[in-house]
Amino acid sequence: MIGRESDVREIAATLAGGSSVVLAGPRRTGKTSVCDAVLGRLGRRGFYTAAVDLFRIATAPELAEALVAGTIANRSALRRVMHQTRRAGRFVADALQTSAVVRSKTQLGEELEIAFRPGLAARDPDGYLDYALALPARIAAADGKEMVVFFDEFQEIASPQQPYGDADRLTKRMRAIFQRSGAVSYLFAGSLEHLMRDLFTPAHRALHQFGGFHDLRPIERDAWERGLAERFAADDCSIETGALSRIVDYGELHPRTTMLIAQKSHLTTIELGSTLVDLGVVEQGLLAALAVDRAVHEQTVERIRRLHKLGLVVAERLARGEPVYTRLPRGGVRRALEALRDAAIIESRARADWRFSNPLLRRYLATMGPFDL
Repeated sequence: MIGRESDVREIAATLAGGSSVVLAGPRRTGKTSVCDAVLGRLGRRGFYTAAVDLFRIATAPELAEALVAGTIANRSALRRVMHQTRRAGRFVADALQTSAVVRSKTQLGEELEIAFRPGLAARDPDGYLDYALALPARIAAADGKEMVVFFDEFQEIASPQQPYGDADRLTKRMRAIFQRSGAVSYLFAGSLEHLMRDLFTPAHRALHQFGGFHDLRPIERDAWERGLAERFAADDCSIETGALSRIVDYGELHPRTTMLIAQKSHLTTIELGSTLVDLGVVEQGLLAALAVDRAVHEQTVERIRRLHKLGLVVAERLARGEPVYTRLPRGGVRRALEALRDAAIIESRARADWRFSNPLLRRYLATMGPFDL
């Protein structure tokens, strides 16, 4: 990572002090990388850690299984048994008879079996999920450890599809369990900021003020230039001052976009058999970065079409820096802007200051159109 040292240090200190943290912001801005670095730092200090990504988990039983597996992986003997079972591609009955599993079931409960029996949690989703949510505190107490649990893309809890059941009911269960977990701190990250704030801010929400929000600092231009120059040098490449500045300009200080353009520029340099990154190479790096994301951008355009009938027109005007209200109904434009914001396609940094969460998507839209109403 570049320019995130302070964020990692502060979040780790807050969690180590026993408080929970909420991290909200658009996708591909480095949230998960920061959280992974935080867990790594705390792990080196002796903390137990567990992480689950709700984007990859479709149901409550799957969430229970993933959380239990992540929690007990802190015991090396149990981790080895899980790996052996999964390599076999099926449930291995002998796994439950190993001394490590038998001893752990005695300490942590028979429900521990869901880590070794895929599908078992579906028999009682609510019961096994309650067990999984309480397990970090149980294993921390049993082993005399402090623990941090990381929920990535936590806004999926409040998804309209209700993949884990009723969101209000689930968050009430979470609050009841979490507030009794004295040795466990929680790190919540989400890419739909309005949903994350709705889960943790209103007084009527079960998770009201359960975790303090941490806003990732913008990565300053000099940090980008210094960090990228160091990374090019690590591969025996040099970069012209103008080329380095151009990468940062094209990246617009956006973490993923800046790194992608830098990576593609580096790859182009290597393919040319050179060790010098110049302006021409950076132009090729930008084109390569756009090509990598083209399929995703096409999907996003179709998504924008479905969000609002004015969605594409408004998005294109924003991408080109043109007035969005000209010859369009103000109410319709406002609703289109809100729909784009709620989908995390654009964000507002100040009144009437709308910006794209992904600079490469802005460039893609700017070269298309004009779109018809």
